Amino acid sequence: MPRLRRALGIDDGPSTLPSEPRKSRHHYASLVAVWFAGLTVDDIHIGVAQVDGLDATDVILRLTSRRRVDVIFLSGASFAGFNIADSGTLHRILHVPVIVISREKPNNASVKRALKNHFADWKTRWDLVRRLGRIHSYAPKSAEAPLYFEAIGISATDAKKIIRAYCITSRVPEPIRVAGIVAKGLALTGNELRAR
Repeated sequence: MPRLRRALGIDDGPSTLPSEPRKSRHHYASLVAVWFAGLTVDDIHIGVAQVDGLDATDVILRLTSRRRVDVIFLSGASFAGFNIADSGTLHRILHVPVIVISREKPNNASVKRALKNHFADWKTRWDLVRRLGRIHSYAPKSAEAPLYFEAIGISATDAKKIIRAYCITSRVPEPIRVAGIVAKGLALTGNELRAR
């Protein structure tokens, strides 16, 4: 088992309508960042991302500002609908590997069709997906179905070792499992949205 690092897991919560819909056409969702020191929850921070926007990368960078992290787990490539995080930019700015985890095998052909059908800037969004590279399959717990992941700034072999080290209670690495639990329990209010 590799030395357990200071890992960050990020997942999103349900979208929330603004409290004054006539003043804003946008919906928002929470973005939950959970830091682990070894196998212990060390810190939790919450941001807000626009549903189907393109601000997920900026929100993650704000959440990680001045906070040490050695590896980032993302729960999928997109948050708040099709708000796709730029994993390459996260790796380049933060100088840490990014591991994008999916519980089901991503269907990139369907993603591309959906982007083309619903977004004028679909090429920009699709490029973020395409640049993630090869999708790898890995079963950290032999009795459970495999996970799928993309590895940015780290080899697939080393990414598997880190994934396995953090899969304690299930096949999902603890940082994103806990981030998902916290995110699902959040309901943003209009005041919270205006404060962001």
